[in-house]
Amino acid sequence: MSRILFFVLLALLAYVGWQWMQRAARRQTKARDDAKPLPQAMVSCAACGLHLPRQEALVLGDRYFCCEEHRRRGSS
Repeated sequence: MSRILFFVLLALLAYVGWQWMQRAARRQTKARDDAKPLPQAMVSCAACGLHLPRQEALVLGDRYFCCEEHRRRGSS
């Protein structure tokens, strides 16, 4: 009888440990997902068609350019 009780307690302890590890893994995954950067608006260079984030683009009027050379070419 005591052996059965020992194995039941051992199984219960293994189950609780497994649940604890699963919960910790879910918390870690959620923390990683929360740290992902938000998507940025993309624009296309009016000269070469390269796509780049709007924050990095050079603006001339309502057109976007990837570099100073393309912006100069676009102004003429």
